[in-house]
Amino acid sequence: MTTSDGFDIRTHSWPLDRVHGLRPLGDALHLGRTAGPEGNSVAWLDTETTGLAGGTGTYVFLIGIAAAGDGCVCLTQYFLRDLGAEPDMLELVGDHLRRFDALVTFNGTRFDLPLLQTRFLLCRMRADIEAESHLDVMNLARRLWYRRLGGYSMALLEQMILKVERFIDVPGWVIPSLYVQFLHTGDFDVLEPVFAHNAQDILSLVALHGLAGELLAQPDRTPVLVDWFGLGRLLDVRGKVEAAAGCYRVALEDERDPSVRRRAATALARHYRLTGQPEQLLDLWDHEAHTGIVPGWLALERLAMVWEWELHDPRRALAYTDHAIASINGDGDHCCARLLHRRERLLRKATTRSLRGPEGAEAISASEEIASLRSR
Repeated sequence: MTTSDGFDIRTHSWPLDRVHGLRPLGDALHLGRTAGPEGNSVAWLDTETTGLAGGTGTYVFLIGIAAAGDGCVCLTQYFLRDLGAEPDMLELVGDHLRRFDALVTFNGTRFDLPLLQTRFLLCRMRADIEAESHLDVMNLARRLWYRRLGGYSMALLEQMILKVERFIDVPGWVIPSLYVQFLHTGDFDVLEPVFAHNAQDILSLVALHGLAGELLAQPDRTPVLVDWFGLGRLLDVRGKVEAAAGCYRVALEDERDPSVRRRAATALARHYRLTGQPEQLLDLWDHEAHTGIVPGWLALERLAMVWEWELHDPRRALAYTDHAIASINGDGDHCCARLLHRRERLLRKATTRSLRGPEGAEAISASEEIASLRSR
């Protein structure tokens, strides 16, 4: 530990073969690169403060910064022993953070970084501490686990996903009062659990970062419970469309939430449409029409859209539109006007083309249409 006037600097390191969560730290560092952020040198940041609400009256009294070292993960903790030494400590923290061009946090977007920038500004110092590239792992955790776990706090993710147990720990809400107690008594012993808490948060941050990267790199071999639709969305925005489609298909196997199922089916349909797979489109929406989870009229409308725009058959599109209108039973009244407008347009299309077969044919099952397509 290095002691300066009014603040201390503690350092600690963990070997790369230390297992925290599901993987050794070395593997987590490597896998985390898939999740981001872009950059050559990455730091992991976590802070402890005098209040959880933020604001100008909230001090950041403990700042943990971790980085990959020579065969280890190195943690540096800056501790504000005297509030009057805040500018001196922040100057060193700023210099430390500017060594890196990428930063990883957990809720850093809304808490750690804005609060640190506020403290820099109040001390009349440069506030450009955020790296060029920043990844907030909490945003990934929300997509991956919120619906499955009912939350995505660090404590919940440690317990349910990383399977990490903190045998001796201090709750986050108690930490501000312990620091106030230290300021009054000067007793360092009351803060030792806080230093350990901060170090544990950093370790779990590195582990979660690595796990998120593993899920994005190998979504077909996920080692933990995951929200498949959320994982698909994360893959989609990263341009991994085939892997995303696979996640949407898995999501539809057991998804019972109508809203989420509709979004997953729509995302998968978009993939089929962009890749020119009309048979899969018909099969998808025919299946949704029979599951009874999404509104039947909606699936039938989507089938009509496939026949109109992908297969250019207004007669069959009209039949499915009529079937959709007949299927509305109160949950789609707000879309009735849209369906009626579609029907009018399809009627005009049908009258301007020479269609084979009787007018107003009944809507037939998509499985029969698929067989017809394959025989052409």
